[in-house]
Amino acid sequence: MLPHVFEHLRRLPRSRSGQPLQAPPADGAAGVIQLADNGNPWGPADAVRDRVRQALAGRGLEDLRRYPPADGQALRQAIALRRGVDPGQVILGNGSTEVLGIAARAMLMDGGSGLAARHSFAGFGLATQAAGGRYIECHATALEVEAAHLLAAVQPDTRIVYLGHPNDPTGTLLERAALAHLVRSLRDDILLVVDQAYAEYADPGEYPSALAHLADRNNLLVLHTFSKVHGLAGLRIGYGIASPELAGLLDRVRSPFNTNCLAQLAAETAIGQEAFEADCRARNLEARSAFLLEAERHRCRVSGQAGNFMLMETVFPARELVRDLHRQRVLVCPADGDGLPNHVRVSMGTPQEMAGFWKAAGPILDNLGCGCS
Repeated sequence: MLPHVFEHLRRLPRSRSGQPLQAPPADGAAGVIQLADNGNPWGPADAVRDRVRQALAGRGLEDLRRYPPADGQALRQAIALRRGVDPGQVILGNGSTEVLGIAARAMLMDGGSGLAARHSFAGFGLATQAAGGRYIECHATALEVEAAHLLAAVQPDTRIVYLGHPNDPTGTLLERAALAHLVRSLRDDILLVVDQAYAEYADPGEYPSALAHLADRNNLLVLHTFSKVHGLAGLRIGYGIASPELAGLLDRVRSPFNTNCLAQLAAETAIGQEAFEADCRARNLEARSAFLLEAERHRCRVSGQAGNFMLMETVFPARELVRDLHRQRVLVCPADGDGLPNHVRVSMGTPQEMAGFWKAAGPILDNLGCGCS
């Protein structure tokens, strides 16, 4: 039995991966349809694959006996060029979730609370509680979030407010005016963290990016990742963008050498692949449109207007559907851990993968019923 000093750790929720159940023995091999992790089914761009191959062949990669560039300067410069900021505003992480954890530790060193809407990304609560803070969920409408809901739920001890934009697993995001209202109305001593992991799947001309508000709020951190549209989830690389002052302070909390050589090289190439992003965005839109039509055919209620996933409602516990699909080698993610016991999140895959999903899910939904209107 561990000493009682560890007891507080038992109250922390376990980190949940995108693979909710033990996969069949040959997960990743032919025959397994992986629609649980919101990854890019097409993988990374060809230019990124080539860069990684060259690096592994000993061309363009520092000696692996050496530590990676501690400040990731080349990658930060590439990100800064793409996002129109200064390299000093970029902080790198072992996935954007590490930057999220850095922010939580920085803001909650002396206690306090972190706040998010109900059914938000599970990482918000985990980061808050792991940093020793109190996690608060505002009681917004089940699958909608408004700036007013978040602002009204702020407590005197609130130090950090999180916004998934779009949010995982609900696919919701704030409209431009609502985001601006939140940015400008939140107390100055509160850090606003806007997680834009799925931003690249939105139309660049229509998406209300929080990066546009960096000059409006010094206490703003915007997260991006290479795990989604860039297809580099296995390399674990992400970043945050903030004011130079805030980025410099958060960098003091960052562990040295937290991003590896190969991840930095791959991401440095990936950040410039705008044509690849546009192609993935178009394919994702096609997949979402086809999913909506098929869901309607099976009388299923779905939600989520953004991202590379859909949230589907059932009238029976979602884990029953997850288990039945799992037996047929189809992996989807139950949303019960996010407070949605009758919902599953389905990542958008290739046309072949989506056909396989509906071949397996259609009869189950037709026989047992789903979120019918």
